[in-house]
Parts: sequence; structure tokens; C-alpha cells
Amino acid sequence: MSKFILWFAAATLGTTALITAATAQTPRDFSIADQQFSEADIVDARALPALDGSASIMITFSDAAAKRLGAITNAAVKKIIRVTLDGKLLAEPLVLEPIDGGAVQITGGLAMKDATVMAKRISGKDPLPDSLDEEE
Repeated sequence: MSKFILWFAAATLGTTALITAATAQTPRDFSIADQQFSEADIVDARALPALDGSASIMITFSDAAAKRLGAITNAAVKKIIRVTLDGKLLAEPLVLEPIDGGAVQITGGLAMKDATVMAKRISGKDPLPDSLDEEE
């Protein structure tokens, strides 16, 4: 299955509030267009380094959550939606077309350490290994 990746630009809010929320011990709240996605909806979330030294967050959804995301973004074409983590604004992308591939990427001046903490908070777990091959 090919993945369509939507590049979200992270909101200009400081990352300190996001990191503080991300490290809280309370149940997490990750929402897109006011629709909450549970930890079970997230297959993987990981920080990805960029050439300029910043980082982004790649989020891969379960099949059921990908269908929900597709319906949400289909209804929001040519509209701005809010992406929040623990009630803090993470991004406000303009939806150009429905996201039907089950993955999104949030970009915008995040430090790698901060993106790693937020990715773990979004998924509730460490990222999946890059390869499932066993080392010999």
C-alpha cells in the first residue's frame, strides 16, 4: 500500500509548552480536526531528522484510523484543520486533498529531541524498528 504524506507545518507556538504537555503523566490527547485518535489508532510515530538540523514527526495510522482520517480530510478539503497534542496546537494545515494513505508528517522547526518526545507521546510507545530483519 502506498502512503500519501501530507506535510503539516508546525504552529509557531513555542515547543516548550508542547514538550511540557508531552512529558506529563496524564492520559494523552491527540486530535486532528477535533477528532481524537487513541494510542491504538497509531501504528507508529517517529522523529525524522531534516538536513537543516531540525526534525519532523511521521505518524502512521492503523487501517481503521486511516479510513477515519480520510473521511475527516475529505470533508475538510480547502479548509484549515487543527492538530493538537494534549490541548496544545501542534499544526494548522490547509487540507489540499484527502489523506487516504494513512500517514502524515508534521514539520516546522522542531528540535530532534523535542520531536522524539512528542512522537512517543503521540503513539504511547517507542517507534518501530527501521528494519524487521534480524541481525546475524
